[in-house]
Amino acid sequence: MKTNILNIIGVLLIACGFVACNEDNSGSMDVNGDCRVQKFVLNDEYEGAIDMTNRLIKVKVPATFNTKNDMVVTSMTIPSGARSNINVGDHLNMESDKNIHIMSGSLVMDYRLAVRNDEAKLTNFVLEGIKGAINEEAKTVTVSVLATSGIDLSSATFEVSCSEDATCFPSSGSTGDFSDPANPFQITLTDNTAVSTYTILIDLIQRPTAVFVGSAETVEGLNEEEKAAAKWLTSTIQGAAYLSWHDIANSEDILDECKFIFFHRQAPAYNTLKNFKDGEPGAIEALPVLNAYWKRGGAFVLQRMGVDLAAALGAMPEDGCPNNCWGGNGEGGPKMDDNPWTLPVFDKSHALWQGLVSNPNNPEAIYTLDKDYTICNSASQYHWDGVSGAALFSKFDEVMAGKARRLVGNDNEVSSWELQNANGQFGKGGIICLGSGLLDWYSPTDYVSVYHENMGTILLNAYHYLTGN
Repeated sequence: MKTNILNIIGVLLIACGFVACNEDNSGSMDVNGDCRVQKFVLNDEYEGAIDMTNRLIKVKVPATFNTKNDMVVTSMTIPSGARSNINVGDHLNMESDKNIHIMSGSLVMDYRLAVRNDEAKLTNFVLEGIKGAINEEAKTVTVSVLATSGIDLSSATFEVSCSEDATCFPSSGSTGDFSDPANPFQITLTDNTAVSTYTILIDLIQRPTAVFVGSAETVEGLNEEEKAAAKWLTSTIQGAAYLSWHDIANSEDILDECKFIFFHRQAPAYNTLKNFKDGEPGAIEALPVLNAYWKRGGAFVLQRMGVDLAAALGAMPEDGCPNNCWGGNGEGGPKMDDNPWTLPVFDKSHALWQGLVSNPNNPEAIYTLDKDYTICNSASQYHWDGVSGAALFSKFDEVMAGKARRLVGNDNEVSSWELQNANGQFGKGGIICLGSGLLDWYSPTDYVSVYHENMGTILLNAYHYLTGN
């Protein structure tokens, strides 16, 4: 009996040992006990905030602190008997995060050690669904508001995103008076030693110079994919605004100063002009105004299921709509791994593809996606069985009556193309069609952006190329 009792005590002691520390593959056991970092200080004065849930030790330093490349561990408290790969007296280069490895017997717990300067930086500002253009140097945000939008600027709601530890006053979701140019609205961001005040400037537009168009009454009524594309336009190109098809069809002279229309449509595949007309009655209602706009030199970028508008305009044959289309999986499509999908380019010298961030391991491909990015994966493109390479391009030119010149796609598909302007020439006043699923604007999952800014660069290139600005 005595032996059995000793065995039971031994088992209990072993069990207690296993709950003293955390082993990353230990499942759901509560194993945090004796592996906790209780205190961590750098340079005698910068104590880390310890987040056990995320295994993060974050040390904040003043905004002007510029010697993160040589910081000294001056205090560190861990349980008796535990060992660490980083210890008091160590000099650390904290320009990048470090891993702290705490060991107790055969068990370990890993922490991420991060040093962050205080930062009060505005990263996003949206006023009643309209994204503002941030000038970080001038500390201003310019919001282009269409005069006919119906927004009450004396009591408008705004949303703010800012650097991770900053607080905003007034807070995001508040309402403010943006109606007095002589007394512009201001917001102040604070993070310890960092304080920034941004002035909100309202650019009241009578007639926009660039337009994102859609079926919803306002930007906020669009789906997330379209909304992200629309907000890119309104925050990037001065004088840009959102208009609905109804606005265009029923507002006199609304496009008189417009040079560029962007129509990005995330919807079920159309495949034929008839299906497009049935699915986009608002676009068809606005067609007379759009046609007159195009004939006087207005340019278009048409994306995803919006490319069939070119056939409705008469810029490509009615029976020449993309024949290889799918509507994708909404926002729940494939998630990128370490090797995001890429876009091979037939004519890389074209203005569209200039100034893009390239991957040194694959410089001939265009990347618009990143690891952990979740894509809609819908597309409008061309494919003919048994036809590829140069023969595919010739076939495409034949089907498009010789109006297409710039081709992008895999060896057996054409997923983006250029159409002539109303005078039969390429370039200014023409139409760019971007049917590839890789040209995506919104991910429902978080990701670190390396290549996704290429999307904006491509569209800005298209804007300059088609308008001559």
